[in-house]
Amino acid sequence: MEKTIEVVSSTDLFPDEDAANSGGGIQLFKHAPSGIVFDHIDEVQPPNKKPRILPGEEIDEKSKKFKRQLQSVAVDGMDILAAARDAGQKALAKLEAREAAAKAAAKREEERVTGLKKVRGERWLPSMAKNRHMGFQGR
Repeated sequence: MEKTIEVVSSTDLFPDEDAANSGGGIQLFKHAPSGIVFDHIDEVQPPNKKPRILPGEEIDEKSKKFKRQLQSVAVDGMDILAAARDAGQKALAKLEAREAAAKAAAKREEERVTGLKKVRGERWLPSMAKNRHMGFQGR
């Protein structure tokens, strides 16, 4: 399929067509008219920064509104580093808490298995574990 698509810069094969097709396009076959024509007029404009501080207005530089607008468009490297450091510490704390919970669960399971081995020996049964668990609740 890639060999049949040919990108052309001008379509000299059909000079009768309007000037819109002369800007280039994609032809599916060598001797076919251009099917897709690139229109460079309607290109997407990048978004403007918000909020816009217009020059014609009276600006009170000490007002909260102005400071909020300025803070929303300004970027401070130290703020970014502090936010990244905080996010890293938070992620590390979550990881440590998860590891501690996993270790505690493993320790509880090991204690449970040890208790079952004491009651039943090496060949303990799940039914015996249920009876032992019921015995703890009755005390």
